[in-house]
Amino acid sequence: MKNKKDNINVREIEEFGDQLRNWRNFFTEFFNRVIKDTGTIDGFDFSISQFKTMAAFREDREYRMSELSKNASVTMPSMTEMVDNLEGAGIAERIRDSQDRRVIKVRLTEKGKRLRKQFMDKRRNELKNILSNLSRNDRTELKDALAKAYTVLQRVNSKNT
Repeated sequence: MKNKKDNINVREIEEFGDQLRNWRNFFTEFFNRVIKDTGTIDGFDFSISQFKTMAAFREDREYRMSELSKNASVTMPSMTEMVDNLEGAGIAERIRDSQDRRVIKVRLTEKGKRLRKQFMDKRRNELKNILSNLSRNDRTELKDALAKAYTVLQRVNSKNT
């Protein structure tokens, strides 16, 4: 029996490449509208990595660095640098775990919570603007297709690691 990899032809690979570029271009445009065009929130000029870090704080609580790096899909060293930048701006702070003094956790300051809320509101509004152009049926189809694509890509990724 032939290996499934042998059955992929150049045209199919090019079509996948085209679709991946389409996705990348759409998300880049979306990201630019939400972040770059409105990179200043409440007088603070955010970098892309700072927005990504703030989005990793999904709840109002303390996080281990490993949780934040997982939420943001970045390496631990990258997250450490990203948190350093937020901490320097007074948006996040590191604190020792009360149960284990060796563990350092991170939380948003009051300023960070306010800025994160404003950023997330902008992101939500931009998504609402985009999705409001679709029918309920189209939104459901899109959500299901994205979920399916994510599942397939995760499976591909796990086979390549």
